[in-house]
Amino acid sequence: MKRLVVLLFVAALLITTAFAKTTITVWTFFSGGEGFIVTELIKKFNAENPDIEVVEQIVEWGELYNKLTTAVVAGDPPDVSVMHLALIPDFASRGALTAIDNYVSKDILPDYVPEIISKAHYAGKLYAIPIDTHPLVLYFNKGLLKKAGLVDQNGEALVPKTWDELINYAKTVQAKLGLEVGISVESGPMTGERLFIAYYTQLGGEFYDAKSNTIKLDLEKAKKTYEFIKGLYDSGVMKSMDYNTAESLFQNDQSAFHFNGVWAMAVYPTLNINFGVTSVPAIAGSKPYTWGDSHTWVVPKRPKDDPNKIKAAVKFIEWFARNSAEWAKAGHLPVLKSVLNSNAFLQLPMRKDYAQVANFVVPAPSMKGWVEIRQKMWELNQSVILGQMTPEQAAKELQQAIKNVLAD
Repeated sequence: MKRLVVLLFVAALLITTAFAKTTITVWTFFSGGEGFIVTELIKKFNAENPDIEVVEQIVEWGELYNKLTTAVVAGDPPDVSVMHLALIPDFASRGALTAIDNYVSKDILPDYVPEIISKAHYAGKLYAIPIDTHPLVLYFNKGLLKKAGLVDQNGEALVPKTWDELINYAKTVQAKLGLEVGISVESGPMTGERLFIAYYTQLGGEFYDAKSNTIKLDLEKAKKTYEFIKGLYDSGVMKSMDYNTAESLFQNDQSAFHFNGVWAMAVYPTLNINFGVTSVPAIAGSKPYTWGDSHTWVVPKRPKDDPNKIKAAVKFIEWFARNSAEWAKAGHLPVLKSVLNSNAFLQLPMRKDYAQVANFVVPAPSMKGWVEIRQKMWELNQSVILGQMTPEQAAKELQQAIKNVLAD
C-alpha cells in the first residue's frame, strides 16, 4: 500500500512538472495598430507553446528606458523587453543586458541582414534579436493634392522628389484649401533627431563613423541643417506640435504631407484616407537619405541568471523574429532575409512604394552615450524652432555635448 502511494505521488509530481508553465513577462511600448499585432502574435505564441506563458506589459514609449534602467538596478526587470538597436551599446556596457549567444539557434543568425545583426552585438557577444528596420518616410494625401490641382498629365497626385518640390506643393495646398499646416510632423524626436540626420547626411555629412564608433559633427553642416528645419517652421508650412496632434491632422485630411516612420502603415490603410507613401525628399543632386533604426528584443540582466527563464525568453523572441512577416504588417521592413524575400511580405499592400527606402537608410548610431546625445538633439531642435537659440548656437552646443559624452 505504501509503495502504491509513493508511486502515485511520483506520478502526480511528474504530471505536474510536465505541465508546469514558465511565465515570461515582456515589456513593450507599442500602441495602435502596432500594439494590436504584437498582442495577437503573443497570443499565437502562447497557443503554440503550452509550456510557456508570455505576459505583455505596455509601458509608455518615452518612459520605457528609464523604467527599465530602474528595474534592472532594483533587481526586478522584465524577462524580455523591446529595445531600439541603437541603444544596445548603452545598456550592454552598463551590464544591464544578458548575453544570449549560448541560447540562440545556430541557423537564425546567418539569415540576418549582416549590417543589422552586427549591431546586435557588443564586445563580441550577442545581446539582442532584431525584428525589423523602420525608416522615416513621407506620407501624402492624394485627395488634398488633387483638390489643389497638383496632378500630373494622368490626373494622379504629384509626388515630391526634392525638398523644393515638397515645400512648394505643401504651401500651395495650404493656401488653396486653407489648411493650418502644409506638412504635419512631431517636433521632438521626429525633426530633432530623425529629420536632422536625414538632411545632414544629404548635405554630405557623415553623422556616425562606424569604424571609430563615434560621431564627428561637421559644424557648418549642422548649422545649415538647423537653418533648414527652422525655415520650415518660420515659413508657416510646419508648426510645433506633439505626435498625437500631427497624427490627427493627417488622419483627418488637415495636412497634405506628413513625416512619420513606416510603422504608421499599421494604421493608415485601416482608415478612410486616400494616401500614398514615398521616400523622404532629397536635396537636389543628393540621394534621399533617411534616418532608420530597428526594434529588437533583449533579455534584461537579473541578479541571478535563471537558465530556464532565459531559454524560454529566447525561444519567444526567436519565434517572433521568424514570424516577422506578420509583424511587417505594421509597416516595418523585415531583417531576416528569408522573410524579406518571402511572398508573405512582398504581397503586402504598398510595400513596393517604399521598400527601396532601405537602400538609403542612415542607421541611428549604435554607440555608448547615444541616449544622452539624442535627448540633447531633441531639446536643441525645440529651442531653435521656438527662436530661443540660433542655428549656429545649437550646432556648437550639440558639438560640445557630443564631445562631453564621448569623453565620459
